[in-house]
Amino acid sequence: MISSQALLMRLSEIEAPSKATGKLSRGALILLAAMATAGRAYPAEMVPLTGPELDTLLAQGLSVSSTDMLGGKYYTAHMTYAADGTLSGAVTIAGRAPIDIKGTWKLDGPRLCRTIIPFQPQEVCETWVKSGDNEVTIRVGDIALAVSRW
Repeated sequence: MISSQALLMRLSEIEAPSKATGKLSRGALILLAAMATAGRAYPAEMVPLTGPELDTLLAQGLSVSSTDMLGGKYYTAHMTYAADGTLSGAVTIAGRAPIDIKGTWKLDGPRLCRTIIPFQPQEVCETWVKSGDNEVTIRVGDIALAVSRW
């Protein structure tokens, strides 16, 4: 099995044709490699929280500060997950004024399922992956969306 680093090194050695008709450019190959490695297993230090761990963490309510995966380049948020299954807070998008949010949350085994009104009125289930002390990376499927700290 080839590591993702080795794959990217090999891709960087490919000459991109000057006229890419019918052929993949180097950028397209790198994008394909990134997509192929996106579903890989979590590194050993990043383990999804279990249902009982989530239950313990949220049983008395929890307030978090969140950023996008680029450290807040596109959005930041402050949310409170209340013990009664409601959530509230505010999201700030790219330097604009904060937008108040509200919604609901519930646990579905090792996933937290929530709504966020006005952004996501439909229920979305996320996996919280331990990424540091008092920190999780929020994933929906194989996509890392945010980092939350408390």
